[in-house]
Amino acid sequence: MEYRTLGKTGLKVSILGFGGIPIRNVSEKEAIAVVNRALDLGVNFIHTSANYGDSAYKIGKVMLKRRSECFLTVKVSGRTETEAREQLKRSLTALNTNHIEIAQLPVNDYAFAQVMDLGGAYKAFQQAQREGIIDFIGITSHDVSFLTEAIASEAFSNLIVPFNYAANTPREKLLPLAAKLNMGVIAMKTQGKGGLTNASQALRYVWNHDVDTAIVGMSKLTELEENVATAHNPRPLTEDEKRELQRIADEIIRTNRLSSSGEATPPSPWIRSSV
Repeated sequence: MEYRTLGKTGLKVSILGFGGIPIRNVSEKEAIAVVNRALDLGVNFIHTSANYGDSAYKIGKVMLKRRSECFLTVKVSGRTETEAREQLKRSLTALNTNHIEIAQLPVNDYAFAQVMDLGGAYKAFQQAQREGIIDFIGITSHDVSFLTEAIASEAFSNLIVPFNYAANTPREKLLPLAAKLNMGVIAMKTQGKGGLTNASQALRYVWNHDVDTAIVGMSKLTELEENVATAHNPRPLTEDEKRELQRIADEIIRTNRLSSSGEATPPSPWIRSSV
């Protein structure tokens, strides 16, 4: 497994991260098995949220014995200082730990001022840092243009951004700026909830950009094994593979344009996917 430094955090993270949403849909036994196996195979970056059903609780069962083997990042969606502190507390309890490496702040352009103001969620994160509850503060958004503006504040050490070969606008401005600011970059929606064909090529596309890790939702051992195998050999795409991915991306874009014009077409599966 390849490991990369997550920007200014200094954390050495596996290029394949574990996205915690899907395990809310499987039994506790199945969830524990896949998380344990991920750690066995060298995946050391785990992402979850208080809003992901019982995901954090199931991960917490594994953390009782293996907390030292991974870095935990938790998305905290509360807007106010009080809400954020309460969500963070619930997440820590579920995860069976008193400390996490990263707390992620999910925001957009109209909520940013609120969470950054006095009494906002960012203040709760800063206090949690002082108390040793979290090490680093990150930001995440589905709005790439907003993220480009937000990280210029240098209030964050890392970011989670949607990035795949059909939604690749981050590579134009966001990724170069993040590299300049030495911010850790965590890619999500790399496989578009399975809607982007050939998961291996999709991951290799992402890993061959300025991305430190990709969090991928996995609830089955077979999915995990396949993605880990790709992570062991994240070779650059061949020219034929690039052309094939471009063809698929162009078709997705064409389908979206037809859909927006009012024609009856199925929605592209990566638009609302989650990790």
